[in-house]
Amino acid sequence: MAITKILSKRMRLDKLIRYVQNPDKTDDAVFTYCQYCDPKDAAKQMQATKERYGKTDGIQAFHIIQSFSPGEITPELAHELGIRFIKEHLSDYEVVLGTHVDKEHIHNHITLNSVSFKTGKKYHSTAQSYYQQIRRISDRLCREYGLSVVMETSGKGITYAEWKLHEAGLMTLRELFDQDVEECLSQALNLGGFYALMEDHGYTVQHHGSYPSFVPDGYTRPYRIKREGKSWTESDIESFIDRAMSDPKFEVIIPKVQKAFVPYGKQRGFRALYVSWMYVLGIIGHGKRTQYPKVNYKELKRFEQYKAQAAFLDRNKIDTREQLQAKIIELNDTVETLNKSRIIWNSKKKRRRELYSALSTVEHLADVPDLYTQGVVGIEEDYKRYLEAERKLNGTDLEALKAERNEVYEKVASINAEIRACQKELRLCEKIQADSPRIEQQMHEQIELDEREHDYSL
Repeated sequence: MAITKILSKRMRLDKLIRYVQNPDKTDDAVFTYCQYCDPKDAAKQMQATKERYGKTDGIQAFHIIQSFSPGEITPELAHELGIRFIKEHLSDYEVVLGTHVDKEHIHNHITLNSVSFKTGKKYHSTAQSYYQQIRRISDRLCREYGLSVVMETSGKGITYAEWKLHEAGLMTLRELFDQDVEECLSQALNLGGFYALMEDHGYTVQHHGSYPSFVPDGYTRPYRIKREGKSWTESDIESFIDRAMSDPKFEVIIPKVQKAFVPYGKQRGFRALYVSWMYVLGIIGHGKRTQYPKVNYKELKRFEQYKAQAAFLDRNKIDTREQLQAKIIELNDTVETLNKSRIIWNSKKKRRRELYSALSTVEHLADVPDLYTQGVVGIEEDYKRYLEAERKLNGTDLEALKAERNEVYEKVASINAEIRACQKELRLCEKIQADSPRIEQQMHEQIELDEREHDYSL
């Protein structure tokens, strides 16, 4: 199911764009895309456009969010759908797209400059533009790919899309709201932070007495947070966040070794450095520990990076900077070869897109002809789309076309996965180049401190 939201932003452009392009959320920036701007200077270029037309005040950007049901879509397809939406609806604007794949529900974050670089006109977001442009285009693209969309019940019969959603048992708006609440509660440090996160997810915060409620963008019905049949007050929210912050799992104990570890045997270079430093931090080894300082939970991520870098060095038997540089060259060559192969397969997909789209429509609307015959209300447009798609496929071997489409999509997805794996290793190489001098310095400082604290000559 595709959910669309649009938010107006007055915050700093660079901060918003960093969030959209966050490599931890976009699979090391694989799933990012920029239209009419450079990924590294997008904020500066957008600001320059505002200054050129003398429109630097007010809303700085608009933020469109496209969310999909868990398990319904691949990262590649979600990213492709986001790019198509941008090219169709935002052709005159500088845009940054980030497809976030760090959660079970894949979602696109689309940030556009509030001022068009072509015309100097400001983008205006209204209920009419939301339903007639954003929602309509997003829903149509989703249908082309055989994805479900959210429909609002009109009370005048049931549409085919509503019937299909009901039959498939897909996520309701209430379930989506509960999911967003859980995500924001897990990240918030206080009540104000929770409200800010909910606004970032596309909700307007309302207060009725002590019970806060939230209205999803594009809708009018407010939702309250409920647990075990009870509506939560602000005090309930604060108590939950306080309990989460004091939970022991939010901290990790990092033992400090009594004596700095010296690399064993004749091992030298990068691998020895990382093994030694991880031992000092207590990540590995079983030496005697004396002091147990508590470290913020977020610091654990750095130690996980150390372990990933050490495993990479050991797996590839890299000990010197020359060996590391050779590995970088090898990975870049592999990425270049894969990119050439991907261009070939993407060209084939582009040539056959009309047929693939028609096939998806016929598959998605397979039940429509029977329902139309039975007199179900509200499916006339879907029935016309089905007949048009069937006309385009006339004379085509559908089984062969389906097999061809699946092969093309699977091949592109496989190549993308290989490229992501190579780029991930390239980022590891860059981190090792950047981190190793600092680790080496810290290692020397630890040894000197250890020698001052203990007299090992006795």
